[in-house]
Amino acid sequence: MSSSLAGSTELLGKQDLHVHTTMSDGDVPLEKLVEIARARGVTVGVADHVSSRNVKMFVSTKERLESYLAQLEVADVLVSAELCWCDAFAPTVMDMLLERCDYLVGSNHGFALPDGSFGSPWWKKLPAAWADRPHELMDIMVHNLCDMVAAMPIEIAAHSTLLPVALTDLEKDVEAWWTEELEDRFIEASIRAGVALEISNRYQLPHDRFLLKAKQAGARFSLGSDGHHVHQVAQLAWSRSTAIRVGITDADLFWAEPRAR
Repeated sequence: MSSSLAGSTELLGKQDLHVHTTMSDGDVPLEKLVEIARARGVTVGVADHVSSRNVKMFVSTKERLESYLAQLEVADVLVSAELCWCDAFAPTVMDMLLERCDYLVGSNHGFALPDGSFGSPWWKKLPAAWADRPHELMDIMVHNLCDMVAAMPIEIAAHSTLLPVALTDLEKDVEAWWTEELEDRFIEASIRAGVALEISNRYQLPHDRFLLKAKQAGARFSLGSDGHHVHQVAQLAWSRSTAIRVGITDADLFWAEPRAR
């Protein structure tokens, strides 16, 4: 982004860089997605799940990945994929992804625990081993996020501040979990890795304090609907208004460009 765009917000909401189709767990066919995006005046980046976490639903084999990329490459979309931290499949096809995708998205759908098992940002109840150690679990989750942006060749970290319901049921104040020390740690790791922070329309996060600190520190941002349904894709009203509220401008955006094909 050019420094000449500092102060401008015209581009905010013009790219939705996190959209799903029926090729993974979305219910919008690619052809319909293109029609919706065109009608809403938004360029979409299709980032279906390339992962073995759900072998039936996700793009989980090299053959399915080839078909997925081939369909996107001839459609009026940006070509991407959402990769899951702690998943073994994506590294086996990374050369293909890097060669053919316009950008890559990483998500902490599962985070490694010290005993070799995995935690989930969708936990509704803490396992007994962690019931009296929720803040220690939070620290481990942020440690995984920092490792993710450092290790994965991604341009965007999606819905990265998402908290398990198991934690928010204990304390609804997000800043009780995302302490300033944890915010600083993850923001610094993202900037060091050159990874943009997604402002998620679906989950309505990150929270303002995090975004204000990230903006001041020099982070980059992307807007994403994480749309799986017709009413979600290319809908970025919350993301755009939040970005403007905290002072994010076009100059702060990660702007995806299609590669020559």
